[in-house]
Amino acid sequence: MMTFKNAVISVFASVTLIGCAINVSPSAFFYQDTQQKPLDTTKLHAAIQKDKTSAGITRVEVKNETGLTLRGVAVSYPDPIVNIVFFADNRMPVSENNSVIHRLGKLPVNILWLDYQGVGASDKAKNLSINAIKQDALTQFDYVESAFDASIPTIVHGRGIGSYFASYVAANRKIDALVLDGAFNNISDLIANMVPGFSNSFTNMKLHDEVHSMQIAPILRHYEGPLWLVVGEEDKITPYPISQQLLEDASSSEKYISVIPGATHNATLKSDYAIAQYKQFLARFTQ
Repeated sequence: MMTFKNAVISVFASVTLIGCAINVSPSAFFYQDTQQKPLDTTKLHAAIQKDKTSAGITRVEVKNETGLTLRGVAVSYPDPIVNIVFFADNRMPVSENNSVIHRLGKLPVNILWLDYQGVGASDKAKNLSINAIKQDALTQFDYVESAFDASIPTIVHGRGIGSYFASYVAANRKIDALVLDGAFNNISDLIANMVPGFSNSFTNMKLHDEVHSMQIAPILRHYEGPLWLVVGEEDKITPYPISQQLLEDASSSEKYISVIPGATHNATLKSDYAIAQYKQFLARFTQ
């Protein structure tokens, strides 16, 4: 599988240069598939059977405001303590990440995870719009009311790029807690960490308005609910100082951070330590 960093390098082949600047459009960093792929939950079913657990898996189709169909899954584990609305990282479709669903599900929780438009099983718009994906994030969150038990807390979990969309939901909906996993603060810093050569070769980056708006710290300055930041010890893409600064910026009085030993940017949720820390975070407001 192509890595997130390689995906960014490949899309930057089409970046427009303006003087000594990089013109960063949404398509320069937000990955979309060239063609739609079928939704596959085979490995999720197998993992559930192997662990001799039980879970209800529902294939979900949700129409967004423009008529595109977003596809994914709603998975219900026995005796859930929270509902999780999950916003994935770049190159992280549902079908290729069944193991993430199962690891989180055993907390135990209910999980709603839809592929972004143009990713995996979801429909693709003619033109990529970050604003449209932000609206999709609200649509996904609103769907939880009909998908899961509304009597238990609903939290929003953003992984990588998804940390911005999760934060956007936190700013526009009443949520019970926010999890930012491998979070960034702004796109220019994110790109500089992913592709250092670009930051060394050019004076600055000219950000499209929609890209420039993707900043998390301003949202956290107004978010007052429970907040957990998790970051890999070996994360070079969104390193620890970024999460630490976001923690300091956040106005929440219930804010926590966990550094996952030995984990890289893509590996936090593979760690048993991370899952144990997740359980501790949930216990703070579910007991």
